[in-house]
Amino acid sequence: MKFTNTAILAVAAVGGLRLVQKEHHQRQQNEIAVARIQMNRIMHLTSRPDLAESWTPPGMPVAKYVKLLDVNHQLCALTLRQKLGITRGRRLRFVAEWIMKHEVGRQYWETFGTLRAEEATGDADLEEFNEAMQDAYTARQEAQPAGV
Repeated sequence: MKFTNTAILAVAAVGGLRLVQKEHHQRQQNEIAVARIQMNRIMHLTSRPDLAESWTPPGMPVAKYVKLLDVNHQLCALTLRQKLGITRGRRLRFVAEWIMKHEVGRQYWETFGTLRAEEATGDADLEEFNEAMQDAYTARQEAQPAGV
């Protein structure tokens, strides 16, 4: 009798674990699908500046906005890698520092960093991502002040 109860509990535990794994896998597939849609839209706008014009912030030249969209495309790919657990910790910070070494990366973060922080509220992965980007941006600004 004791063996039967233990076996039933073991089968139930394995079944529960499989359900958790299946849910995790489905969540990852959803993340990939949403990222693909977003990245396709960004690619569409960067290849069609006439369409990007209607989304360009007031006072910003369309050509600059298209360059910033290219950075956004890279950040979307990096965000997905981070959410999937591929780029985390030191690797994430390394990539953030590499992006902030480029003027266009800093311009993007200066323009849209606050917006990204607002849309990340409540998502621990995105908050971690934004923290790494903000830290790299701040470190770069302190190391190379504007106008130098």
